[in-house]
Amino acid sequence: MEIEELGKLIKHRRKVLGLTTRDLADLAGMSKTTISQIERGVRNPTFEVLQNIFEYLNLEIKVEVKKRK
Repeated sequence: MEIEELGKLIKHRRKVLGLTTRDLADLAGMSKTTISQIERGVRNPTFEVLQNIFEYLNLEIKVEVKKRK
């Protein structure tokens, strides 16, 4: 998934849950600016940051590992 798509997913899910960027930032223990940058696709979050955000959005991360062709 591209970073822009990921940001759109996070923003959509946040809005579905009725959360503001400030709400999510407070829950996830990060700044509102960081959440906004991730949602706009201008900041590439670490796996740990994604796990933290996804926990509060009730989303699950699935990682698929494939052998190179």
